[in-house]
Amino acid sequence: MKIIVTTCMVVLTAALGLTAQESRKSNGVAGAWEVVIKGPAAHGDLTAAMELRQDGTKVTGSFVAHGNTHTLAGEFSKGELALQTTDTDADHSMTLNAKLAADGTLGGYLSSSRGDMAWTASRVKTQR
Repeated sequence: MKIIVTTCMVVLTAALGLTAQESRKSNGVAGAWEVVIKGPAAHGDLTAAMELRQDGTKVTGSFVAHGNTHTLAGEFSKGELALQTTDTDADHSMTLNAKLAADGTLGGYLSSSRGDMAWTASRVKTQR
């Protein structure tokens, strides 16, 4: 009897773990994000907002900083996000690369004509 109960508990625990993992995967990166871009000491960090939509591996959205809104497009695959602005010329384009961490945050680098800057993002918590 102990063996049957133990086996059932192991199977149930594994099933719940897989369900939680699949739930995280299915959520991907879609949603609202609060972004912090690590700036040089003289200027400090910059906060921005990002809204992403996901269809399979394809990701589109917007990035808002300094009152300017930029359109983004790219992909999310195997836990890695790669985005680029689509509404700027080559001299002013931005590329954002990041990895989705186990805690649900994003972390990576933003590359632009001003150089590479580290950035992190957390999902915006919805109020109920």
